[in-house]
Amino acid sequence: MFYSVVLLVLCANFAKCYKILGVFPFPGKSHYAVFDPLMVELAHRGHNVTIYNIFPKSNTIPNYHEIDISSCFKVSPIINGIQDMKGTSTNGFDSVHMFFDFIPSYDEISNCGPLLKLWNTTEKYDVFITESFNTDIFLLYGEKLNIPIIGFHTNMALPWQSVQMGFPDNPSYLPVQYSGYTSKMNFLQRLHNFLIYSYGIIAYKSQSQNKFDDMADLIFGPSVSKMETIARKVDLMFLNSHFTYYSPRPLVPNVIEIGGLNVRDSKPLPQNIEKFINESKHGVVYFCMGSLLRGETFPPEKREAFLYAFSKIPQRVLWKWEGDVLPGKSDNIMISKWMPQRDILAHPNVKLFISHGGLLGTSEAVYEGVPVLGIPIFGDQRTNIKSLEANGAGELLDYNEISKEVVLEKIQRLLNDPKYKENAKLLSDRYRDRPMSPLDTAVYWTEYVIRHKGAPHLRTAAADMPWYQYLLLDVIAFIVAVLVAGLLIIYYTTKFILRAIYGLICGGGAKKGSSKSDKKKRN
Repeated sequence: MFYSVVLLVLCANFAKCYKILGVFPFPGKSHYAVFDPLMVELAHRGHNVTIYNIFPKSNTIPNYHEIDISSCFKVSPIINGIQDMKGTSTNGFDSVHMFFDFIPSYDEISNCGPLLKLWNTTEKYDVFITESFNTDIFLLYGEKLNIPIIGFHTNMALPWQSVQMGFPDNPSYLPVQYSGYTSKMNFLQRLHNFLIYSYGIIAYKSQSQNKFDDMADLIFGPSVSKMETIARKVDLMFLNSHFTYYSPRPLVPNVIEIGGLNVRDSKPLPQNIEKFINESKHGVVYFCMGSLLRGETFPPEKREAFLYAFSKIPQRVLWKWEGDVLPGKSDNIMISKWMPQRDILAHPNVKLFISHGGLLGTSEAVYEGVPVLGIPIFGDQRTNIKSLEANGAGELLDYNEISKEVVLEKIQRLLNDPKYKENAKLLSDRYRDRPMSPLDTAVYWTEYVIRHKGAPHLRTAAADMPWYQYLLLDVIAFIVAVLVAGLLIIYYTTKFILRAIYGLICGGGAKKGSSKSDKKKRN
């Protein structure tokens, strides 16, 4: 009864309480950490939210309903393999392939009872929200329910998303998410960026959309839309990026940047960690390689390089270390299998964040103005760190170059040169300065799509144009054809006129000459 009254009061404060459906099947916890704040906030604002996800949690919100699908989708062997710390490829093409290694299988989808039940539901919803990554097949739920669709990507736009949403994504100055470049590229980098951009679009068609077409025919029947068609029906897309951090990009009205959505308000630290930080006279270095990368899998020589460097600095070190012991640990190091990263980075005594460069941790550091030493391992991490370098707020440490001397030199430079902290603070100020918070922005546009029963009026015509029309190749071909035809006409006309003139001149002269010779012969 109490919850019913609370829900009634919440609904009274809104023009309408909408029914929102979310499906998030990708088995990556860092991905769900981006979606979760929006879905929870929509419920807090009185909307009825139903979510199918892999990471359900207990909650006390009466209008927030989670359906556990964790038994349907297993964590990819690729993700399990990433837990072993090793070098990363920097050519970009391997990262493209990694995207498609995460594609859910036919067995996972066809045997998922909750999702099969949802396919046949008679429940009415107002909007469908799902991850836009390599999971186009789940967009079919929005089409089946005949409701607006919102896509949600956890980073900057991928090449195929620019095609689907119809916004310019010129690889001459816009780095691909997994390229490892910034907007300032030399010729070879632009060539490489263009090649992996083009390869990504082609590979997405063959490795993702075509496979999903075959799956959809078997699971849902041959009458469903093709993946390329359904992907172009997305009404609005959220990107977990922001122009102050990544390179500014030309976006269309239905592509909204909400970078930093994952950055929640900080909370008080556990007593032992707060005491450790507060008592450090020279500040603290925080070292964490994310949720997928286990620090204890560093090879001994790499681990010893960090232990050596930490023993030579006056700062204390918080190290997220999953093992029970850290051999060779100096007295200035505290280890723990889990640490409240967001709250640690918010402490003013934290001077440096050593990270793998994952976007969530990086955005938290950017928000708090903490310099970053990044060690990219895979995916977008190199590009994230390169963006920090371009802003003067961090440096990249190549995994393959880790040694005692290199690690110590980079850490000391980041700690002792004030320009890194100053640039990190400037970047933080720009990152925070927005007309609305990322969360309020996401809520507004979600409700906007619902209020207008979709957003086709925001969609640029470019999204539905064939590539040759979009690139004006047909217009260029027409102009070239007209010019060539004109030149040919001029050429042949001129040639004809010149021949005629030549004929008149030379032909007349020949006749006169022949008549004179005839007269001489007759005489």
